[in-house]
Amino acid sequence: MSVVDFTEEESQALPAVMRALAPEMERIGWDRPLAGLTKNDMHRLIVATVEAFRAEMAEIASQSEVPF
Repeated sequence: MSVVDFTEEESQALPAVMRALAPEMERIGWDRPLAGLTKNDMHRLIVATVEAFRAEMAEIASQSEVPF
């Protein structure tokens, strides 16, 4: 497995992603191994992750100054 080199902004977005995943993990059960998840469970986790990441990156970008 390779390690991802996150940008500063991507690293700032990770807590929002974790907050978005928590309700899904509560629903699934924190003690269930990933191999035991259904296709629907995995889909919901992926969608929650991508949506939260995109939303947080958009928010971070909206607060950034344009460098020109």
